[in-house]
Amino acid sequence: MKNKFILVLIIIITIVNCNFAQTNSNNKATYQCIPCGYDCDKATYQQAGVCKSCNMELVKTKSITFKTIQPNDVCNYIKSHPDVVLLDVRTKEEFAGKADPNFGTFKNAINIPVQELAKSMKNKAIIVYCSHSHRSPRASYMLTQNGFTNVTNMAGGMSEFTSKDCLKK
Repeated sequence: MKNKFILVLIIIITIVNCNFAQTNSNNKATYQCIPCGYDCDKATYQQAGVCKSCNMELVKTKSITFKTIQPNDVCNYIKSHPDVVLLDVRTKEEFAGKADPNFGTFKNAINIPVQELAKSMKNKAIIVYCSHSHRSPRASYMLTQNGFTNVTNMAGGMSEFTSKDCLKK
């Protein structure tokens, strides 16, 4: 009788441990590199560390919450959302059209280089862009991590933008 009790107890402990291990492995966080705009943004990892492709820090996938908009949809979005903040995170020279190539700048856009982003405009709708969408995903991530709630990244950056309707003349 005592042996049966011990055997049942061992079976129960084994089942509980297996279920606990399975639950913990299902709840385990996945990680991605801080968005850098390259293909490695899509790779996932099982632990924190550094991205092997771009050397950016790996962060929890759930922490990346910004949206992405395609370049050809931006003008329509601006027309239907006139209060959107157009945040250009390129250098001052790129924003001013003094860099080669000159991709242009949106009308009414503001320029805060990615290195200088401050904690303002937290509740405004913001479209973040740069030249090739390599800096803007990082800026979008930084904004969402610092309490900005309505952040959208423009895929491809100004180099992919073809409509001239909403550009500064």
